[in-house]
Amino acid sequence: MKDTNSQIDMENKQNLSISKKVCHLACKHKMNDMRIFEKECKALATGGFEVTLIGFGEKEQTKMIDGVCCISLFCPSKNDIDVLTKRNKLIYKAAIQVDADLYHLHEPELLPVAKKLKRDGKVVVFDSHEFYGWQLHDNIHKIKIIRVPAFLMRVFGNLYMQYEKRICKTIDAVIQVCTMNGVDYFANRCKQSIFIRNLPNTNDYHRKSSIDFTKDISVAMIGGITKERGVTQLVLASHRAGTRLLLAGDFTPKSYKKELEEMQEYNCVEYKGFLNKDGMLALMEQVQIGASNLLNVGQYDKIDTLPTKVYDYMSMELPVILSNTPFALKMNEKYHFAICVNPSDPVEIADAITWLKSHPKEAIEMGKNGRRAIEEELNWQKECEKLIDFYNQLLKQAP
Repeated sequence: MKDTNSQIDMENKQNLSISKKVCHLACKHKMNDMRIFEKECKALATGGFEVTLIGFGEKEQTKMIDGVCCISLFCPSKNDIDVLTKRNKLIYKAAIQVDADLYHLHEPELLPVAKKLKRDGKVVVFDSHEFYGWQLHDNIHKIKIIRVPAFLMRVFGNLYMQYEKRICKTIDAVIQVCTMNGVDYFANRCKQSIFIRNLPNTNDYHRKSSIDFTKDISVAMIGGITKERGVTQLVLASHRAGTRLLLAGDFTPKSYKKELEEMQEYNCVEYKGFLNKDGMLALMEQVQIGASNLLNVGQYDKIDTLPTKVYDYMSMELPVILSNTPFALKMNEKYHFAICVNPSDPVEIADAITWLKSHPKEAIEMGKNGRRAIEEELNWQKECEKLIDFYNQLLKQAP
């Protein structure tokens, strides 16, 4: 017993002696991003790290928010060339001034900065929120410079994957969300990696009122509003089912908004704009159903996780209409929280909405099943422990 206690004391002393100054960099995400700020940065600050977040906003400013030093830079970007040149130059300069021990980068555009920081002797982590090579390959993660033909996007996708592998082999680690069809995408593509799922913090999600299926039924779709996310089909389905559709998020490209507005069926839509965390929670209080019918393109039908907003819907006890990917079908068989549909078939989606409307007892039970899964297993509290342990491991390994 004494030997065990001595070992624990020694590990605690080693952790205390480790410098824990860390810096997160984001050139395109918003400063209040749910994954970056609300989950990762705040959890690390609570876990004893000195945390700085550097990103871009409408003006230059530095604020302490919930224990995180938030440095907002100002540099408008018209396209990805601006991000790769102007923004990267500014963010690297600011990052070096912070002089952190570990740098955590959140976009593929920052991989050149990762290379520089590693040359400066820093511990560097790339957080791959998505599998960007696949998204480029299937023209989902579009390059905002010129209209690029599909065959060239496939070439860009392959070139990006080669470049990403070369950089990730030189930096210290990669954080990824999940496997793809059971395969570790970053196996043999980096020195080491860890899976940190983008799951909800249960403390942030509490329904103020029970879900009422006797009122006019509304469906919510929260997140980026794109064709690839099946929004056109969801508009058609909601109109067919006689329900309101509440859309919240940014249109990409902006012209897609006009395209939808020209549809006769768009009269069932209420567009709420981009919402912060409080606005998103308030919206989910207003609806009875959450929808996420991402089309089977890019990474969407291959990833072994649910879309982030599905976990949000589950946290708020909403029954979900969900794309019938292999992983989604497996998860629904286990937790019974959704109806899985062909995401490209508006009739099938409308039938699912109609079934939930006409089976309120079963719909409410599905919502409770989803919340139970979040509380017992699928929550950020468990994931952040893995993140903190991984940071400590990386800093111990540092020369």
